[in-house]
Parts: sequence; structure tokens; C-alpha cells
Amino acid sequence: MTFGMFATSGRGGHAPRRGRGGKPAPMFNKHSEVKPDLLKHPLGDLLATFSNSDLEPTKAGLLDNVAIKNCNYVGSYNWIDTKSPTIMVPGKPPRWTPLKEPKPLKEDSGQYFRDPNAARFPGYPTEPAVHALFQTDPDFPTSEVDIFGCGNTIGNLLRFVRSMNKPFRFSVEAVGNTVFFIRKENDPKETIKGVVGFGHTFPEAYTTWESDVKGSESHQRLVQYEFGGLNCVVRFECDGYIGNLAKSPSNDNSGPILEPKPKINDILESFENATVGMTLPNTSESITIRTGGGVPSQDTIFDLKTRSGRYGKRFDLEDIYPVLWLKQIPNFIIAYHDGAGLFEDVQVNDVRQGVRQWENKHKADIQRLAVLLKKIVAIAQQSDTKLLDVYSPSVDRLEIRKQDGEGSHALPSDLMARWERAEDTFDALEDPHDPWGQGEEEDAGFGSGGFSDSDDELDFTACSADDCGYCGKCTY
Repeated sequence: MTFGMFATSGRGGHAPRRGRGGKPAPMFNKHSEVKPDLLKHPLGDLLATFSNSDLEPTKAGLLDNVAIKNCNYVGSYNWIDTKSPTIMVPGKPPRWTPLKEPKPLKEDSGQYFRDPNAARFPGYPTEPAVHALFQTDPDFPTSEVDIFGCGNTIGNLLRFVRSMNKPFRFSVEAVGNTVFFIRKENDPKETIKGVVGFGHTFPEAYTTWESDVKGSESHQRLVQYEFGGLNCVVRFECDGYIGNLAKSPSNDNSGPILEPKPKINDILESFENATVGMTLPNTSESITIRTGGGVPSQDTIFDLKTRSGRYGKRFDLEDIYPVLWLKQIPNFIIAYHDGAGLFEDVQVNDVRQGVRQWENKHKADIQRLAVLLKKIVAIAQQSDTKLLDVYSPSVDRLEIRKQDGEGSHALPSDLMARWERAEDTFDALEDPHDPWGQGEEEDAGFGSGGFSDSDDELDFTACSADDCGYCGKCTY
């Protein structure tokens, strides 16, 4: 059995995880790809349309040097497997605990949600992330944040500026100085059809939820960064961390390593073992917040995928670099099976240098993404309703529309008010002669192969719920 970078270790228990690939699903064709259902969720009035020719940096006055800067961990939480919605803050990702000797694994079975956050908390899928952020730093300066999004919403925009044909839709709301991007599936509990392979059973066997986070279902992580003059907070799902991966001097030159800010370190150390229940206004939903877990260093976290090695086709890291750039994840694990669930070739890669090279090669795409983000923010802030939809029906057409009817909010009224109050408090303390500096964002992209429409069959091998919602078109 092959392992890169480090030796195997024992394991105790397993981590039920979301999908990370498997083998092709030839019984599904392109017509089974999930597209926005406009009959179920009609579109509102059209406000603006964009094509890629509208996003050229020279037209927008954008500087050439657009890259991720000043990325920091700002919060995290685990979804806990309970009957009622429960999160643990800060939580902790599952630990990488590979088997000492490989053994055949069962093929995936069961149901898996396209959007785990919406499935567990459909009323306000973004609310748990905001609670986790305030639990981590009660004085978090919300007025600094221009965009609060996730890997899926910003990733869809990156696909668009790279002329990749995947229809998508998400909701937008301006709350104070911040524009929230909210993922929108046709149904919050929509499941993935036709998942095959070992993308779930492999992480269950090779990662472990440690004793302080037992009962966890997933780990959601929040990072803050500057990009193209915008300050962004991005949530993404973290597959795990490598406990015995120590820092080395060479890491300093391999790319950004994200660490909690000193203030957040102090707050995390002061967490007490307490459970807090919160009831949403005007709804029957409630969310319970527990404290527990820990915060592994960003240089230890990883993204994971599996694929069949039966035909000798190797994974092209160029296709995963954009996803890792978006999330600033420095490690990538690719596990090959023999077609029958036996994984004898598992590779752990430090991808920071490759991600940095990818960023340099795709400057034009990244610049267009920055321009598009600024346009969406400006329209959302200027809109009278503040409730919008971003909709792309086809390649090279993106629409900004009002939400149909009364629309849906990003947060319940009490939490929305707290976000705005935090802005007011910060603004009152801010030195008017020392405004917050402009910078560039620290997130996200998808490789040209990673989301290409290369054939007529859906293959979930390269897909994930967090990145593409199991579009069936991701390839290696």
C-alpha cells in the first residue's frame, strides 16, 4: 500500500462523511443533471445581465495584481447527529487515521443531501455559521465584511467567468455593509441521485471523529480574506485534518498558512462546556449550540477524493487546484481503489506550490471574478428590496433579479439586527483617519477540467456536496 508524506496510524471509530467520489455512473445522462426549477421557484424582475465581455478588468479599472491576501480562520462548527438541529462550536474536523492494512470496503449506499446545511436547517441555512462566528468572537467587526458566502456560491461565479456551462442560482441579501450569498437548491432536502462507488465509505474507514466531537456529521470552517478590494467570509466543509503533520521551515515558502488571529485564540481557550438553545422568531425551528472540540492549524487540513485506479487513469491535480485555492486548503488526499473497494494506493499531497502556480496562470479568470463580485455587491446595496437572486441559465449569461414575491431572508430578524448592531458599534470606535485598507480576496476557483462538459454521462467521482452540489459533470 502506498502512502505519501507520512506513515499510517491506528484508528478508533469512524467518521460518516459526505461524498468524495467513486466510479462513473453510466446509467445517468446529461438530461438528469439538476437545474434550477423555475416553476417551483419563479424568478422576479430582471435588474441586470452580464456576459464575460462585461467583466474585463480594464473596463472596471481593476489593478492587474488580484490575488488572495490576509486569510485568517474566524470560526467553525460541527453538525451533530441529533433529532433536532445541533451544532458544536468550534467543533473539529475528523482526524486522518488510515488503516494499517487495507481491506475491501462496501460500496456506498443510502441517501445523501445536496446541501447538508439547508437539509439540517432549512429556514436559515447560513444562521449556524453566523452563530459560530459570534461564539468565536462576540466582537467580530461585521462592518468590515463585504461578502459572506460559501464555496458553492462563489465557486459557481468562478465557473461562470471561466465560461463553464453549469446553470445555477443562489439568493442574495444586503444586511448592513455585508452582502450575503445563500445557496439555493430546488428543495433544501434534495438528495443526490445515483451515487455509486466508495466516496462515503472510504472516509468512514480512514478518518475518525475524536472523543471530544463524537457524534459529528460534518465540520464547517469559516475563513476571512481580502480579494479584489473586497473583504470576504467564506464557509466550506472540511474533510479532515492530519494530526501528525508538523510544520516545517519550508512551509513558509509554500503558500499562505492560515492561523486563528491572536484574539480568537484567547476566546477559544476560554470556551466553557455549556449548551445554549436558541429559538428562531416566527418559526418552529430552533438550533442548539454546544461548545467543544478544538481548532487544528490550517496547514493540517485536507480535501479528499476517491477514484477507481482500475483503468490506470491518474488524477490530474490541475483539476482540483481551483477548489483548494477557493478554500485555501494546503493538503489533498487522492485514494485509488481496484474497482472492488480495496484501496492500496493512497496519496497525500502538499499542494500549496501547485495552487499558487494555478493562480498565476489564471489571472484573467480571477480578475473577472473580482469584477463580477463587485458588481453584485453594488447592485445588492443599491436595490430597494435588498433581496435578490443571481441566476445563470447558460454559459456567458448571468442575471441579477429581484426575488419573487416577498422573498426569503439570509438570517432571522434578531440575528440580522445583531449583525447590523455590531457594525454600528465598530463604526463608532473606528478611527476615521485610518480606514480599513483595500485588498484582495482569499478564495476560490475551479480548474478548467474540474467542471468541463466533456461527455454525455454523469460521473459523480469528482463531485462533492459543498463544491458543486453533485453536478455529475466534474472530471479529473
